[in-house]
Amino acid sequence: MKKFLIILAFAVAVCPVLAGLSSGSSSSLFVVVAVPEPRTVAVHLVMPADFVSVPIRVSSDQKDTALAYEESRQAVDLIVQKAKANGQFRVLPGVVSLSQRESGYGFSSGSWSQPAASAEIYLLVSFTDERTNIFDAGAEAARFVEALHLPGKAHCELGHLQLAVENPEQYRGKLLGLIADEIDKTRKAIAVQGSVRVEGLEKPVMVRQADDRHVELYLGYSLSITSDK
Repeated sequence: MKKFLIILAFAVAVCPVLAGLSSGSSSSLFVVVAVPEPRTVAVHLVMPADFVSVPIRVSSDQKDTALAYEESRQAVDLIVQKAKANGQFRVLPGVVSLSQRESGYGFSSGSWSQPAASAEIYLLVSFTDERTNIFDAGAEAARFVEALHLPGKAHCELGHLQLAVENPEQYRGKLLGLIADEIDKTRKAIAVQGSVRVEGLEKPVMVRQADDRHVELYLGYSLSITSDK
């Protein structure tokens, strides 16, 4: 009796980080942004994205550290207020980074090396009949940011825009069904009878950007069939 192992698919050795954004409450919106890494499995689900995630980085050029903290907080509060009043966006909090202001000097005058306070917030721009792709949604977010009048020396800039999906875990059942169908087709195609081993199904549902409107959802699983001969 000889055992041979047929490896049909491999899970990635290091899965991409799943970037999740949450509003923080138990009934909150949970959004996962699309990763740029290539898909490593055959089974996937293509669907339109729910949002474009637009990171906004807020910082202040105030030399006084405490004033920079306060001004950045005011700027974030203002952006959240304006976004809610606009009615076109959802807003989720991001990372806040606070540090002591450190000075550095050039040849002729003093300069400040980095802001003492910076914060990220995320605009989630939904797709509509008018906003049909990431370019349209990004332009809407850019117009919103350009119209802001932030306090003091606070300013903001757009980060890297990505497609995003609300709660991709809701599609886990459909993906598992597609994987089960793929297993049946594979066994019939290679005409091998034996035990099937599938690993990785407990991993989070991954989201990958497919084009300017669609994403691919998949599980980074591995499949093997063992047969005795």
